[in-house]
Amino acid sequence: MFVRRSVWSTRSFALLALVVAAVLAISANQTIAAGATKEPKTMRAAAIVNDIIISSYDLDQRIKLVMVTSGSQGPEVAKRLRPQVLRQLIDELLQLQEAQKYNVKITQDDLDKNFKRIAQQNNITVDSIYKMLDQNGIARATLQNQIKADLAWNKLVQQRLAPRVSVSDEEVDRVLKQMQESSKKTQYAVSEIFLAVDSPELDDQIKQNIQGILGQLRTGANFVALARQFSQSPSSSNGGDIGLVTEEELPDAIAAVVVKTAPGSISDPVRGPGGYYIIGVREKRLPTGSKVEQVEAPQPQKPQRMKSTITLAQISIPLPDNASKAKEDQVRKQAIEIYRSVDGCSSAASIARSHGGNYTMIGSMGTKDLAPQFVKILGQTPNGRSTPPLRGASGIEMYVICAGGMIPAQTVQDRPPVIVAQKDVTREEVENRLFSQELSMLARRYMRDLRRDATIEMRDN
Repeated sequence: MFVRRSVWSTRSFALLALVVAAVLAISANQTIAAGATKEPKTMRAAAIVNDIIISSYDLDQRIKLVMVTSGSQGPEVAKRLRPQVLRQLIDELLQLQEAQKYNVKITQDDLDKNFKRIAQQNNITVDSIYKMLDQNGIARATLQNQIKADLAWNKLVQQRLAPRVSVSDEEVDRVLKQMQESSKKTQYAVSEIFLAVDSPELDDQIKQNIQGILGQLRTGANFVALARQFSQSPSSSNGGDIGLVTEEELPDAIAAVVVKTAPGSISDPVRGPGGYYIIGVREKRLPTGSKVEQVEAPQPQKPQRMKSTITLAQISIPLPDNASKAKEDQVRKQAIEIYRSVDGCSSAASIARSHGGNYTMIGSMGTKDLAPQFVKILGQTPNGRSTPPLRGASGIEMYVICAGGMIPAQTVQDRPPVIVAQKDVTREEVENRLFSQELSMLARRYMRDLRRDATIEMRDN
């Protein structure tokens, strides 16, 4: 008798992995956090679920958590996230209510062990996770409540649904044969972000949206997090992971991109069936028996350093030396919003003006003509983004790199990309996979029924 591993047991690990990524990047965000102000708690209802209120404060806090852990920025991103995050909060509340109905309990000790385990696996401390939350103005309960709902749902699914799953020998034999045939072909571990084009007149708008997501990925945003937030494919719940596929299993337009994309890299947007895709290839698996050492692995795109000649623009917000503290706080907030919103020089001018700032195109210049300290700051600023707000001679100043700036590596996973030879598939692996798939399907149906039977009143607008 073997132990069947449930797909549900890894969900909270994936969530904290995103938090760990945010912790590792926290030093780059300290200028932002220093100017952040805590939002006043409000009990204005964003939604009411079976007579239980989800407050607008809870919603705002979760949106902030999602943006910090995914590397997303800007008020427009927050606006797009709002309905999706509210839906997630509603689902979590339904899951907690159902878990309570069946006396499933998650203790503080369960939460502490979960945090500690993930922190140890990533060589970071739990205190560092909490520090990241504190510095970004996120209540610790926001993350704790999300983990609690995930653990409770996992326990409930295992308790109520796992005993109902039955995998027949005939089904295992059939799938085993299919997988053995597939192992004779090259397979790709593929992730996707998909935006649907529901009508032809929306094509240009959707194309702009997918380009915006690609822009976030190119400046270091997390692929898994963005797939969960924005992708309209069923794979979004798995962070965009569609599993191992062969070229023949994919639509022609997508297959052509997959075979050309180096493992560990992401593609430019591609128009495929139903809409636009960003494709990530995590791994390439050669047919069983292949000699991997004879195959030269294609290298993913490496980060590009800032060029010796760059094109700069300046954004400034006037602030006299004798300005009151209230005025300083106001300007600081304006600067933070500009810093978070800028994504390329084409929109920087309008963003600056909308927040009370001035925009000036400086033009092309050599970095050898700039102060070394300033060059260091520019070298850490991705192309199209703004430097952190700094106090200048006449107020708060930021500089946008329009061209020639640093470009981070484009990757779809944290571990190194690999090319491997496929191993023989075992019967146990097939049975485990079928068991997990069946359990996942039952859990989705369970969640669908909970939504259908609930009394949900949406208040957020």
